[in-house]
Amino acid sequence: MKSTHIPSFPILCLLLLLGCSYQRSLNVPCSTTATPEITSSKPYRIHMVRRGDTLWHLSKLYGIPMHDLIMVNHIQNPSHLVVGSRLIIPSHRYVRPASTASFPTSQKTAALKEGFIWPVRGKIITFFGKTKSKISKGIVIQAPLGDRILAAKAGKVIFSGNYGPFGHTVILQHPNGFSTVYAHNQKNLVKVGQWVTQGQIIATVGETGHVSRPCLEFEIRKKNQAVDPLIYLGSQ
Repeated sequence: MKSTHIPSFPILCLLLLLGCSYQRSLNVPCSTTATPEITSSKPYRIHMVRRGDTLWHLSKLYGIPMHDLIMVNHIQNPSHLVVGSRLIIPSHRYVRPASTASFPTSQKTAALKEGFIWPVRGKIITFFGKTKSKISKGIVIQAPLGDRILAAKAGKVIFSGNYGPFGHTVILQHPNGFSTVYAHNQKNLVKVGQWVTQGQIIATVGETGHVSRPCLEFEIRKKNQAVDPLIYLGSQ
């Protein structure tokens, strides 16, 4: 009777490794357990509005309070969503801007005498209103990387940080329910709670967030509703 030779354990391991190498060369998956790739989560996602979508439905779908959806997207009419528009869906790491700021009488009186000034000089590449791909809540001004961004009006900083697809952003609140937004900054130079004067440098022009070139996205809001900044700004 012939004896059966059983390969030793080291030889079996070598054969198994050679077999896996051969399978990989043929693009055949080897039956080994792979470690899943670790990816970093963003503090937001984008939702394309479809017919039938409502804020209540999206709030339940993503587990996000309706108030946060309204605030981060500057929604003027919560009962009507525009089909095809892009909504920012913040994650639980989303930092909500402060909603109110108090002003001493002297600060309020001084600010009320001011008109809005241009925060930066440059070519307007996106105007206020509906475009082919989205609804623009402000204007986008192309400017050199690192240019100074000025406060369009005296006010108090209610947000200074990363604001999802808007990148590094500063939001100022002004008397009479006005606020201004400065987005895609290279660097923010002010802190929350700080009072800034008109024309003060608050940030530098950058390309953070969802943009492909240096620019400033500038918004003016009245009682949290976006208005066309060109109505309030003079000529450059």
